[in-house]
Amino acid sequence: MTPTKSPSHNLAYFWKKKTILSFIAVIFVVIIHNSTINQYSVDHDYFWHTTNFLHNFFAFTLGGVAVPFFFFISGLTFFRNYQPNHYPKKLKSRTKTILIPYLIWNAIGLLFSVLYTYTPLSSYISGRELFVLSPQNIFEGIFLYKYNFQFWFLYDLFFYVLLTPLINILINHKYLGILTCILTLLLPLLTPTFLHLNTFFTVFYVFGCYIGKHFLPFFTKPATRPIIISSVIITITISIIRTLSIYNLIAIPTIISQTLLLTLLLSVFFVSDLFIKKIKQAPRFTQESFPIYTIHTYFLAIIIKSIYLINPSNSIILLLNEIISPVITIYIVIAISRLWYQKSPKSHKLAFGSR
Repeated sequence: MTPTKSPSHNLAYFWKKKTILSFIAVIFVVIIHNSTINQYSVDHDYFWHTTNFLHNFFAFTLGGVAVPFFFFISGLTFFRNYQPNHYPKKLKSRTKTILIPYLIWNAIGLLFSVLYTYTPLSSYISGRELFVLSPQNIFEGIFLYKYNFQFWFLYDLFFYVLLTPLINILINHKYLGILTCILTLLLPLLTPTFLHLNTFFTVFYVFGCYIGKHFLPFFTKPATRPIIISSVIITITISIIRTLSIYNLIAIPTIISQTLLLTLLLSVFFVSDLFIKKIKQAPRFTQESFPIYTIHTYFLAIIIKSIYLINPSNSIILLLNEIISPVITIYIVIAISRLWYQKSPKSHKLAFGSR
């Protein structure tokens, strides 16, 4: 009989798994934001079709799980030890790890937009809105992520943190909590956006909170062989369905799409045990997920445009650009983050929420 692992051992395994999966998820986020194929006007030859398929598969079929995973894992870790009297402490902690970096990088994003608007830098970047000086643009830039578009996630996440007392009431009962998760599937039908929130992703955070509250031990230990085999089958099946949907071969209603994404997220979570169990500890570079998420867009846009200028009408360069630009971006951000931490650990912790 295999000895049962202690709760502390399982929790250590979970944090390793969270770190590695978060790094993989942020790679997919970089791929999602890769606009290479939109830059080139080339014939739709073999290389174009290959590039298009690779982008759709990694950005949407599999990459579509990345943001739901971040919401899910945030809710799970937040509620793994939550009690109502913990709320002030939790709020203080999330202010440090979410709100302060959010405001700092939004201000930097606004300044970058000014630089981009009034210098030749705009020749090397595409897709960014030009800055127009006005009180509204300054307010929206700093508080509503206007010039840091990927920060919608942090905005939503901190909003959910503020709603923690209400969420706790709704999921506190094991069976009524299931009903709450089901009802959150209806939110996009009622209010697709609410106070700048993207309600499509609410279910992933609330479901994570529910799991953290009631089923944490099951998610902290490695999956069993039957669960992994079942998860592999589910992952393949849903990936095929999502690919058919991406190419408009089938239509998937919003609720079904959310349900499929949630199921795919869970299946990928368990399938990952196949390789994570073989890793003794998370590599150092996997701890750079938040810096990559925070600043990758600044470098990615410049790298894509720079490679594009080599030959704007070559489909082979398009394919190479699609593959190379995310790799170079991630490498540069990791190098900058490590150097920053070595030179000024205090400012690094402030900017990246002590991550």
